[in-house]
Amino acid sequence: MEFSDGFITNQLLKAGLTTSHQAKVAKTEKRKQQKKKKKGATSNPSDLQKHIEQTKLEQQKKADELNKARLEEQKQREQVARVKQILEHNNQDEIRGDRTFNFTYENKVKELDVNEKTQKALAGGRLAICVLEGQFFVLEDEPARKVAEVSEEYIVFHVEPEDKQKDEDDPYADFEVPDDLIW
Repeated sequence: MEFSDGFITNQLLKAGLTTSHQAKVAKTEKRKQQKKKKKGATSNPSDLQKHIEQTKLEQQKKADELNKARLEEQKQREQVARVKQILEHNNQDEIRGDRTFNFTYENKVKELDVNEKTQKALAGGRLAICVLEGQFFVLEDEPARKVAEVSEEYIVFHVEPEDKQKDEDDPYADFEVPDDLIW
């Protein structure tokens, strides 16, 4: 058997366990509770506090992510500026000549017109080819290593000089082969 709230209130009034004023207050309070449930609000202040704290944490996390992205972008700009300064300051302008030096860049063969001295230096690892914003720069070994410290992506061509270790069994180890040997 199901009883309505009005029936229960009437029974309590008849029994003298409550007054009509207390019944009205209880009825009003119950109505307020139901309205809050429908709207999704809670009467519990700790739930509201938890919601506020959660929102603050989410906002802080979002702000941290934006700040991190901003710092990363600034670091990238500083890196490019540093590389650009090294490349422009140490670029070898006297390399131009009538010989063609071929190297690969982005899976394509590129050509650079150089003189004989530059060609030998590139092949021997004393010079390196770097790229920035589609422009090629020829640098000496030391500045090229500084660029590589910042990022290897700027180095297009750099031969590491070989550490020539003499083979003890080689009878011709004491004789050096000249670079200009023509067969």
